[in-house]
Amino acid sequence: MEIKGLLFDFDGTLANTIDLILATFRHTFKHCLNREIPEREIIKTFGLPLAEAMARYAPTPAKAEEMCAVYREYNLTNHDRMIKEIPGTRDALENFHKQGLKLAVVTSKKNAMTRRGLKCCGLDPYVSVVVSSEDTARSKPHPEPMLKACELLGLKPEECICVGDSPFDLQSGRAAGALTAAVTYTSFVWQDILEDGQPDFIIDNICDLITIIDKINFSKEEI
Repeated sequence: MEIKGLLFDFDGTLANTIDLILATFRHTFKHCLNREIPEREIIKTFGLPLAEAMARYAPTPAKAEEMCAVYREYNLTNHDRMIKEIPGTRDALENFHKQGLKLAVVTSKKNAMTRRGLKCCGLDPYVSVVVSSEDTARSKPHPEPMLKACELLGLKPEECICVGDSPFDLQSGRAAGALTAAVTYTSFVWQDILEDGQPDFIIDNICDLITIIDKINFSKEEI
């Protein structure tokens, strides 16, 4: 099957937002619960919808809503100065775009902040579809977000590679029927990526996908 599309996670995959997310979580927990949260605990929530992440720690639903509001306010205020481009990503997406590949971002973030992040990193001209937490009833690791992205791209899941930095991304892509690729610059425990995500491919940067796609589409060589 020829690869015609790529389904990217955003945070930690296309953009370096780790410092921003960590700082936002710490601010939220200090402001709302007067407590500190270990970095490893924060990382475990990466890829989950914000409401689900906060519900794990909030004593009441009302407190969870408050925490989400505080999180979003701090994140919005500091977003543009703290988000960072991952080296080589813009060039890779431009290359894919020129090849005629269809590109989507599938994220647990809200749509407006995702598009803002894409614009900050200069990636917005190359991404035709964004599937956010607002667009599906169920979030990653359920396959619904990936299936929605394929539908909007006009592609079959088996014509796509799902690329992410968390087990949730890879589980969602695999369940949808897509091939999967894990980035090695993830903040997650690598063994969890391998065991829980079971990626088909492992890449050190987004540019590595160029070789993978070429081998699938233009040769009979097994990968």
